Amino acid sequence: MDSEYAINYRQLYDRHWWWRSRERFILNTLRRWHEQSDLSTQSREILDVGCGDALFFPKLKQFGNVSGVEPDTNLIDPGNPDFPAIYTGNIDETFEPGKKFDWVILLDVLEHIEKPAEVLLHICKHLNPGARLLITVPAFNLLWTRHDEYNHHFTRYNKKTFARMANGSGISIEKMKYFFHWMFPAKVLVRAKEAVLRGDPKPAEVPHSIINTCCFALSRIEQALITPLPIPFGSSLMISATVNHATEK
Repeated sequence: MDSEYAINYRQLYDRHWWWRSRERFILNTLRRWHEQSDLSTQSREILDVGCGDALFFPKLKQFGNVSGVEPDTNLIDPGNPDFPAIYTGNIDETFEPGKKFDWVILLDVLEHIEKPAEVLLHICKHLNPGARLLITVPAFNLLWTRHDEYNHHFTRYNKKTFARMANGSGISIEKMKYFFHWMFPAKVLVRAKEAVLRGDPKPAEVPHSIINTCCFALSRIEQALITPLPIPFGSSLMISATVNHATEK
């Protein structure tokens, strides 16, 4: 990850409408999972993959005990009280957390990985029977812009390409749903503009407060009223999955 992005990461996470509305959307899903589960908060083990500086930990702790994985040390403050719960490295054969997990969260992580199915396989080795995974990825290569280049994405996914990638990865997909629908035409326009006006990729910035507030409100209204419908497009894709029974053995 670029050092400039790492420096701005906390401000983006705390203030940018996209991060704020995505977090609300994820938390609503996790609350439903919690209501449907027999596990208590005290006994549930949660792994946040690509956790950065554990910025999501305070919200995740309402559902269980939280650990994280982050390969980019530029994002992690050693003075963070949650630092001991963060494994600084990649999820591969060297990843030995010493426990098994019931929930795994991968929020916009897999698009950064050249061989994501291998990472999912390694994760599944450390899951309890019946474990659940919540994954988000950017959607549709049609929406590829310089933002993807700046953030070192390998690809964007649709439902078919994600299912193809996940086949044999150790997970069983329960549900896939697009969200940020209104951003689909917006990203198409950005791509068209970039095709005409050349330039170097730039880091994301928190927009003006009025724009930030309006985009957040629009996204939250959309998530409440439109996202529950079977809308076949969006700029992001959310996947709910479980560990494959064959992997549990």
